[in-house]
Amino acid sequence: MKANVTMKALSVAVLGLAGFAFAGSSMAACPAGPTTAEGGAWSAKAETDGTFAVTTGGALTTECRGSSTILATAGSLASATVRDDTPTNEARYRAQFYINADALTGFTGLQGAQVLQVQSAAAGASSSRQMLRATILPGGASGKQIRFFLSNNVAPSYRTLGAPIDLAAGWNRVQIDLVTGASGSVKIWVNNGTEASPTQTIPSTGSVDNSSWVGVDRTFMGLSAPTSEYVTAQATRAVGFDEFDSRRQTFIN
Repeated sequence: MKANVTMKALSVAVLGLAGFAFAGSSMAACPAGPTTAEGGAWSAKAETDGTFAVTTGGALTTECRGSSTILATAGSLASATVRDDTPTNEARYRAQFYINADALTGFTGLQGAQVLQVQSAAAGASSSRQMLRATILPGGASGKQIRFFLSNNVAPSYRTLGAPIDLAAGWNRVQIDLVTGASGSVKIWVNNGTEASPTQTIPSTGSVDNSSWVGVDRTFMGLSAPTSEYVTAQATRAVGFDEFDSRRQTFIN
């Protein structure tokens, strides 16, 4: 269900850990679910008033995709995510995933939900483990945008916001390059394969201090923390996720 590629040492080449389906698997059938216990490759899943299932027909050439759905009974703490525990206090973390939000129709107003969370091994200055998150929200030519929030040590918000980035119809490729420490930052590429020209950098100039978060320890992908407006309008509609890939340094082509 996932291809997770993590460098074992900063000075060596990327070593692949083969997963299922999120990176072009040619297997004929999808696993029963996303976790290793279900035949997938994710460490765990979190389903609270939501479901994260495996269905046929992924992005590009993949056989299967992740299908994340928030239920009509959901509250603000709802989640339908998968978790990757491969990182270990990573000072630098690159990750890529594909997202398809075409099922979200009439996506307007205050509707929104998280689609990615990158967490530290320990809570930072805000007393939360969350170092970086991405939220899908209404806007742009296709009616959908993605917005990133980078944590920092400065009260009261403890975060630096990026501007919303337009998503296209269909599958969208999203890649991040997160640097932690006293000179923290994140670069973001959306449907953009040119490493030298990221779609957005947070902060736009300089850096932020996010050293209290230690380093990247785990990542969640899928829908979580929906607004009440999202639940009212978009409950039971599935958002697709596919081709997750994570590394320490090299750009993901």
